[in-house]
Amino acid sequence: MERVNEDGSTFLQEGDTVTDRSVTAEQLGGFLIAVFEEWVRRDVGRVFVRHFDAALANWAGAPPGSCVSSETCGQALALEHNGDLYSCDHYVEPRNLLGNIRQTHMIELVASDRQRRFGQAKLESLPRYCWECEVRFACHGGCPKNRFVETLDGEPGLNYLCAGYKMFFKHVDPPMRMMADLLRQGQAPAEIMTDYTGADRCRGIQFDRAGRNEPCPCGSGLKFKRCHGRSNALAGQPGQPQNRSGS
Repeated sequence: MERVNEDGSTFLQEGDTVTDRSVTAEQLGGFLIAVFEEWVRRDVGRVFVRHFDAALANWAGAPPGSCVSSETCGQALALEHNGDLYSCDHYVEPRNLLGNIRQTHMIELVASDRQRRFGQAKLESLPRYCWECEVRFACHGGCPKNRFVETLDGEPGLNYLCAGYKMFFKHVDPPMRMMADLLRQGQAPAEIMTDYTGADRCRGIQFDRAGRNEPCPCGSGLKFKRCHGRSNALAGQPGQPQNRSGS
């Protein structure tokens, strides 16, 4: 995602316009969901995706290990070859220059009040829309560099990617709860793949037996002929298994 400044440049994180080559929020959400559906069936415990790992940590009440998914930030500083230290690798800009480690010890710069305020601002600058959001615990407003759009009631500070994040986090809520429960029980989250395999097999049988005018087994509320019964929809995503823990 790339922002365009008023003068047409992309050097600074300013303005509320993005380039044509930038991803939309909905495109990001769809992409994350598509990758997750592959991952949760085949790769849990074998392929580690930072965004999924951070999400699971938030569902399990553990530190997410990613500043984007954390309540506050300020620990991912950027050091240039000449010794200049910036508040964040997403903010290598003049106004976020903390100093130069050849002149001031790095520890002093990292522990400065200025850097502390930078990290705390991620939490304190959230609009009310975010505070009232049901998936804030998993999102925390995303990276501050992307918070340049307004909420529906005109409050500034909403993340440009908000709609995509909400799509993704709402979609993965059931499997994330399942994996978090497995962790609490001392079991591997990879056990979820067995549940998905069984549910997919059962759903496939239901698809084979469904009548054209019956409700689609995927739970969409549509008739089978207008959902997975369509020839161009047979490759769609099967539904998710029920949470065996009951939560």
